Amino acid sequence: MKLVLFLSELLTVASAFVVALHPNVLYASIFLLFTFLGVAVMFVFAGADFIAGAQVVVYVGGVTILILFAIMLTQWLYQMRLRDVGNKLVVPIAVIGLGLVPFLYKGLHQLADFVSKAPPPNLAAFSGSPKTTAIGEALLSSYLLPFEGITILLLGALVGAVWLARPK
Repeated sequence: MKLVLFLSELLTVASAFVVALHPNVLYASIFLLFTFLGVAVMFVFAGADFIAGAQVVVYVGGVTILILFAIMLTQWLYQMRLRDVGNKLVVPIAVIGLGLVPFLYKGLHQLADFVSKAPPPNLAAFSGSPKTTAIGEALLSSYLLPFEGITILLLGALVGAVWLARPK
């Protein structure tokens, strides 16, 4: 199990680096899909099963496809290739990022020590119980109107993008 978690962390970090550093925006957005999948796997290991499912449905299935759709429509609309020209800053950004690694490592281990010294009561029972029922009931009862409003807003944005990109 730890091997799967380690591999998902490695997948997430490696694909995030490709997203940040790849000169082609289309390829970077495809690797964004793998970054989102790696984060979903980490949510599963953290015991947040509903958040992992929402991550896959909303980000992997929705946002990434919408980004790819927008890139493809934009390239066709303007008859040009989209490329990122900010590769001059790769080395300074990498040095700063690698310089932050020891501080992040120390902070995460201090947080882990703090949590392991005083775990909340009934943590095992809480993390082992499914939480999707309560969240699903809340989404389909008291939060139904905002949930459907966001759905209609996203649909309107997608229809507007298709209408703007149509051939004249």
